Amino acid sequence: MVIGKLRLGFSEKTIFDALSQMNSGGKTLRKELDKVFQIYPDPGYITKVVKERGMSGLKNVKVKTGVPVVPALCQRLDNYQEIVEKMGVVAVERKYDGTRVQIHFNNKKNEIRTYTRNLEESSPMFPELQHMKEWIKADEVILDCEAVGYDRKTNKVLPFQITITRKRKHDVAETAKSIPLRFFVFDILSLNGVSLIDKPYFERRKSLAEIIKNNATIVTDEYYKTDDPTEVQKMHDKFLKEGFEGAVIKMWNGEYLPGRQGWNWVKIKEAEGTSGKLSDTLDLIILGYYLGRGKRAGFGIGAFLVGLRKGESWVSIAKVGTGLTDEEFRELKKNLDRLEMKEKPSNYQVTGALVPDVWVEPSVVVEVAADEITKSPNHAGGVALRFPRLIRFREDKGPKQATTWKEVEEIAKLSRS
Repeated sequence: MVIGKLRLGFSEKTIFDALSQMNSGGKTLRKELDKVFQIYPDPGYITKVVKERGMSGLKNVKVKTGVPVVPALCQRLDNYQEIVEKMGVVAVERKYDGTRVQIHFNNKKNEIRTYTRNLEESSPMFPELQHMKEWIKADEVILDCEAVGYDRKTNKVLPFQITITRKRKHDVAETAKSIPLRFFVFDILSLNGVSLIDKPYFERRKSLAEIIKNNATIVTDEYYKTDDPTEVQKMHDKFLKEGFEGAVIKMWNGEYLPGRQGWNWVKIKEAEGTSGKLSDTLDLIILGYYLGRGKRAGFGIGAFLVGLRKGESWVSIAKVGTGLTDEEFRELKKNLDRLEMKEKPSNYQVTGALVPDVWVEPSVVVEVAADEITKSPNHAGGVALRFPRLIRFREDKGPKQATTWKEVEEIAKLSRS
């Protein structure tokens, strides 16, 4: 199964364009192929089905335990009235700052697999799940959750920077003892071999409540039903005061929509001043880096160029050189050197003034804060971040989960309003 990075010079988009061309003479079948890929992200298998049974064969491709589903992602809004107008009756949940985990449990096979939001298997990272059969009343299930480190003494969740250390591949057992994880389950995608993604939110939450036994590791958090914008705002503010990332709003009757589509899930943008004057942070991709000078000459890196996808291209938006410790600069240099490219990729849009010393594959995601989004002739997209600084590395995210060009336009618009 292809669920990792393709380094063959083409992606599933190229494959599906070809399949659509073969079966329709154009690209009219792309949406149908993309929809199947969301629930069964294996382009090789999808190609096999189409070649052997035609497009009609895709009707039999279903959510399957052991095959990761592209995780649902949130849209962004900051107007509570607009949220309710778009979504109607909603459920308000806490937004945890951890690492996204999709758990696939098959009791009959005594098999537990976990996947990241990038669809990469991460099973060895979570030894605490070996007792899962004691906590789940089901033969087979797929759960969507956020894994968060917690303090056994205070029973409080730990900051993201501590939780993310659990992603290390070495000394997993020892790290698990010092940083135990709690898996806050917020959705169920499949139960006993039956897909639930087309069921409404409230039915899926009911199923969750029925199958999870009382335990300290896999838990469900409370949620609040409302159609009152004022109540949504109160809950968001309450969660912020409790130390969480605020609220996630979900359509009460909404299906589980893989990827970032529709308005079934919405996250509320941060209040101004929490991480920068810009109303929200951005998840951007490192496109290249600049050699260090002065003190940073010893690091081999002094700053890095970040960008985002615009259509089929990667467009630069900022040069970042603040927010990192000396050790983080050294570690970043090592990681980026593994991704070095000998020449500028044809789909990178970067002007001459900002050409980095070293180009890298678009793989590393960083969370960046800034004061504002301004017009700029120095960047190919025509806009730039003013006073950008690194907040953290998002090892839990891949390029497909990064901020989109459309989102940047929306954030810029909201920041000016």
